[in-house]
Amino acid sequence: MKKILLVSVLLLILLTSLSAQTGREIMQNVIDAQKVNSSAMDIQMTLVDNDGDTSTRRIQTLILNDNDLTKTITLFLEPASVRNTRFLTVENDGRADDQWIFLPSLRKVKRIAAGEKDGSFMGSDFSYSDMGSSGSSVEDSTQTVLREEKYNGRNSFVVESIPNAGTDNNYGKYITWVDKSSWLTLKVEFYSKDGKTQIKELNSENIVKENSHWVAKKITMETLESGHKTILEIKQVKYDIPLNPGYFTTTFLETGRAK
Repeated sequence: MKKILLVSVLLLILLTSLSAQTGREIMQNVIDAQKVNSSAMDIQMTLVDNDGDTSTRRIQTLILNDNDLTKTITLFLEPASVRNTRFLTVENDGRADDQWIFLPSLRKVKRIAAGEKDGSFMGSDFSYSDMGSSGSSVEDSTQTVLREEKYNGRNSFVVESIPNAGTDNNYGKYITWVDKSSWLTLKVEFYSKDGKTQIKELNSENIVKENSHWVAKKITMETLESGHKTILEIKQVKYDIPLNPGYFTTTFLETGRAK
């Protein structure tokens, strides 16, 4: 009887060790779960100030995987004050993303410099770096599993990510709640460069499966000091569709035409 009990305990320990995942493995799973060959999303962006007043924008985002590197273009469709604004991010291997924006009022393409990437993207609570692909690698941070817990009724890992010294990052620390079943991020706390003060918080809601891909249909980013929020609601999404590579160029940014 004692021998059977001992074998059972050893087996339990073995299974536990096999199922345990490191913070690095968990965050790599998050990245892998978000990868698609291509996608097109119609999104409603709502800006909410601390008095509850809102302004709404309609945008379209196209994503293309090119040799395992991501290209993303965002087009503002409504209202008229921002219509035809276009924003392009191109992920690079081993260095920071390239980013450009076309503002109709200036009638020219502007490159986003490294020192500008912590600035607000079109008045939202997302910075230019938040809109990039820089988080698509686990190489530049050290990840630690803090605990496992339920968040909004979903079993999750809680992982702390601290950017490595010398890396180009606008935050000093991230704490991420990762859904165990979909590998989507349920919540992210963003901390100041010294890692001590939480400055923003992202929450994901309405997690569903669309064409074999998990997606959060509603994402809210809040700047804690001001109370200002940005809500992104995905109204429609299509995956793995043909996309003209010409959309992901500075020529398209300037002309609105893809060759």
